[in-house]
Amino acid sequence: MKSKYLLSLLLLCALLHMSSLPAAAQRGGYGDGLISMNIEGAEIRSVLRSFSEFSGMNIIAGSDVKGTVTVLLHNVPWRQALDHVLKINDFVAVEEQGIIRIATLNDVQNAEKMIELETRVYQVNFARSNEVKTIVDKMLTPRGMCQSDARTNSLVVTDIPRVLNSVQFLVDTLDTQTDQVMIYAKIVEVDKRVRREIGINWTAGNLENPLATTQIQGDVTLTPAEHTGRFSFGRLQEGVNLNAVLDALEEDERANILSEPSVLIADNAQAVILSGKRIPITTLDQAGNLVTTFYDVAVKLTVTPHINPNKQIMMELVPEVSDLSTEATVSGGIIILTSSVNTKLMVNNGETAVIGGVIRSKESTLKRQVPLLHAIPLLGNLFQYQSKNIDNTEIMIFVTPKIVPVELAGAPQKRE
Repeated sequence: MKSKYLLSLLLLCALLHMSSLPAAAQRGGYGDGLISMNIEGAEIRSVLRSFSEFSGMNIIAGSDVKGTVTVLLHNVPWRQALDHVLKINDFVAVEEQGIIRIATLNDVQNAEKMIELETRVYQVNFARSNEVKTIVDKMLTPRGMCQSDARTNSLVVTDIPRVLNSVQFLVDTLDTQTDQVMIYAKIVEVDKRVRREIGINWTAGNLENPLATTQIQGDVTLTPAEHTGRFSFGRLQEGVNLNAVLDALEEDERANILSEPSVLIADNAQAVILSGKRIPITTLDQAGNLVTTFYDVAVKLTVTPHINPNKQIMMELVPEVSDLSTEATVSGGIIILTSSVNTKLMVNNGETAVIGGVIRSKESTLKRQVPLLHAIPLLGNLFQYQSKNIDNTEIMIFVTPKIVPVELAGAPQKRE
């Protein structure tokens, strides 16, 4: 008798504490309002009644919802507190049309099997529907199904209404327009001797700490006679006018701009920049038929920008340089030499990252002779001479990302 009196007194104190809170806190929406409770050995149905009085929500409990709980909470969102109280007793809360139903997990699963399935179509405007589908698939019940329609960029989902409402919330949250990045690139072949005249800081952040001043380099596994060096990454120094420098070097025939592509891509999307040619190579398949395959012999750069909250850009850079070898196979085939490396580099908006280090060595023979006299037997060598020149050029890639905010990107467009 005394224990029941004490339990009623504790519940009364808890209710008095709740009633002392502002009305907005007592009758907040889903998850609003902070609750404090100090109850020991109370019937769970009485505790649920307290939650209903505090939140203003309608709460019903099944016949299997019974037992005692001990609760000590201080300023916790009421819905979070309710979920934890139910969890330790293997109960779950399901909200349908403004009513919270408390039942065992098995009861909820069995009840959901009896609910009639519905089908809804969700239009995806900015993301790709097949990418959103991979997330939606994890939310479905065993009877649910999700299909992606590439033509309309939409999702067709069949499941119970509770899941369909969650899918709608997910699509509204994930399908938002993001900033875009304009990638400006220059692929330049320069005289190796002018490498330090361009104004490049050849120290770049490493993979673990973007702010560290350590140089990143990747080995270039190419024959020294044709390519030597290592990939190196850097930044263009502040105040350097790259266009003016390259124009001056071109006039002196010490630089040659191979390509100046630019591409506008969405944040976290991938861009591929290619400068070169494709060559056909014919081989025999297992049946003895001739098969022609095209291979890229070019300078290729794959860029994936990631905009951080500080409007800096983390770029994933994958440069690849391929060229034909002067060597040949025993059967007279072609050898394609390829070098590639994968790294990340943090740059400011509008700052230029530089990739260099691949050296091309070209050997040329110059022959000079005096007309007629060079043909005199024995003495002809006195009137002619040969000289060999070795020209070393470096392939350099300049990458400048610039953020294009949503408000400047024009009308919203769905991704292709």
